[in-house]
Amino acid sequence: MLPWATPGHDELVEILIALDATDPPAGRVRVPGREEHEDTRFTGWLGLLRVLSELMGSPAPEGKEP
Repeated sequence: MLPWATPGHDELVEILIALDATDPPAGRVRVPGREEHEDTRFTGWLGLLRVLSELMGSPAPEGKEP
């Protein structure tokens, strides 16, 4: 584990975000080095947050399954 990292977060992750439009925000997100090499598309700020949560493996809040 890195000396400055918090418990449960023991590795660095690179996330690439490519914007295709800015109003509303739309684009693609990719995590280099993952087995799946395709981009995940999003539209809007909430869409970006949803994609980032899915890619990072954050569980959905109880009763809020997609």
